[in-house]
Amino acid sequence: MTGACANIEGIDMKSGFPPAFFLAALLIALLAMPAWSSAIELKTISQELDVGLGYAGKEATQIDSSGELNTSLKYVASLKVSRDLLLRLGAEWQLYSFPKPRDSVVPPSLQQANAIIGVDYQLAEQWLMRAELQPGMYGDLKRLDGRYFDAPLLMGFVYLIDADLQWFFGLRADLKSHYPVVPAVGVRWKFDDLWTLNLMLPNPRLEYDVNSKLQAYFGAAILGGTYVVGDHFGDDRGLPQLNNATLDFTEVRLGPGFSWKARPNLNVDIEAGYVVHRSWDFFDENINSTGNPGPYLQLGLRARF
Repeated sequence: MTGACANIEGIDMKSGFPPAFFLAALLIALLAMPAWSSAIELKTISQELDVGLGYAGKEATQIDSSGELNTSLKYVASLKVSRDLLLRLGAEWQLYSFPKPRDSVVPPSLQQANAIIGVDYQLAEQWLMRAELQPGMYGDLKRLDGRYFDAPLLMGFVYLIDADLQWFFGLRADLKSHYPVVPAVGVRWKFDDLWTLNLMLPNPRLEYDVNSKLQAYFGAAILGGTYVVGDHFGDDRGLPQLNNATLDFTEVRLGPGFSWKARPNLNVDIEAGYVVHRSWDFFDENINSTGNPGPYLQLGLRARF
């Protein structure tokens, strides 16, 4: 390894990398905020905090199938640099845990701990752009190794037809993934005072405003990412070719949910449904494992201030 990654290769993190890394990055961001404001003469600073906790169970008839616990934390501060430009800085941590037998090719856990560096820019009166880089570590993170480093890029463009109709065009680029570039097209259409068709990946849904504080919806969720497993992951399973192997994890969920505006700047979300697809694809080695369908429950908090 060369460059910055080589300086951190081989540091043992058995005591647990996140959430300590995430909390440290969040603390640094909060402490540095007054300095950002003073240095750039920012007019406004808006902040986002998202917390998620979910469980996906195994199908009752599949005794040896895997359950899943997922946890996530995300903080972003948006700094208004000019009338048309917002700078977005933050940190994110996510954990997937899969309790499986040791000989399974399903990793016991997959984690990401990354920074968020992005901009929102108004290109024209009806066009907005968002570009976001997510450099960080993606893997089991038992060791802080440069091979875990990745930097996915998200780009999106919004065409504002009016307050009720917007079109979205975007892509996700990750050179480590089996699919280095994934394009996407979406639309948000408020076709009635109470109904909104919000077909935005990764969470397309149909929304119904029950009242000013409660929204019901039915839709899908696409989770996952690209990760690197540990030095001896393959040796432990009799498949040495899987040592330090790269995999794409993908999960597709379908079900209803509710979003409750507990306070003007705080939403509580709850949804339940069925995991209709789950796969761990070691694409370089042509080894793919799929999970059985099963129910899931997801809780979330979204704060905007």
